[in-house]
Amino acid sequence: SSGINAEYGVITKLATQRKISLSITYELNDESIPHTLRLIHPKLDEQLLLAKKVQLIDALKELSLHEPNLDFLSPEYKDILENAEKLQASFKMQPCHLERLYGMITDLYIDKYKFKGLNVKNKV
Repeated sequence: SSGINAEYGVITKLATQRKISLSITYELNDESIPHTLRLIHPKLDEQLLLAKKVQLIDALKELSLHEPNLDFLSPEYKDILENAEKLQASFKMQPCHLERLYGMITDLYIDKYKFKGLNVKNKV
């Protein structure tokens, strides 16, 4: 869950343990969720591009075995060949990165409705 909900939970738990009555008010900025999604979107695009590049590595390596001169390749394809190991290493970490990004999006969705008093965890 997001930091705000986590802090809210800790504060209310402590208050309950100490028998303190709390009145917490908040104002949710409607633009905060679209803004957060705009920040996450490029990171998802980056992961998609990485996957596409890694899919090309084997074909480009095969081509390089049969073609002595690769000058006809685009700069992008040359870069993929030159950085194949680095790309594959990054790709191995991709499930971890995607899991974090999906977790952020899921938490954002859950928290949005939690602040409205609705539990949508079963819809995720």
